[in-house]
Amino acid sequence: MKASTRPLLAWLLLCVVGCHEGGATQAKLKSTYEDFEQKARWGESAAVAQLLVPERRNQFLAARARDGKDLNITDIELLNVVTSEDGTHATAISRWRWFRLPSTSEQVSEATAVWVARGGEWQLESMQGGPYPDLAPR
Repeated sequence: MKASTRPLLAWLLLCVVGCHEGGATQAKLKSTYEDFEQKARWGESAAVAQLLVPERRNQFLAARARDGKDLNITDIELLNVVTSEDGTHATAISRWRWFRLPSTSEQVSEATAVWVARGGEWQLESMQGGPYPDLAPR
């Protein structure tokens, strides 16, 4: 299977699982995840923080302030998405590629992100792996 078809299949699987009635739909999860991915790649830390659960935002922003502009995310590839039966949680597995200056050695890691539905919106609760160690589950 081509690597380029994996993200499409992951989202297709997400849609087949079904849509949860209410505000936090699967379509909204897809849109929120894509927004998160784009903002992370462009280094828009404040915008990324708005997609996190409120209790993780300050810690995330403090860590990004320490990183400065040293973190450069080069690619994010979605591998799989699984939602809970009740539609309140989702787990997204992705492959991240990044480097931290002054090094130019690219790091590659799979990350498991846990998303929760709150108030009709999807918010990132935690992420194990990838370039954000401060988002590891507590």
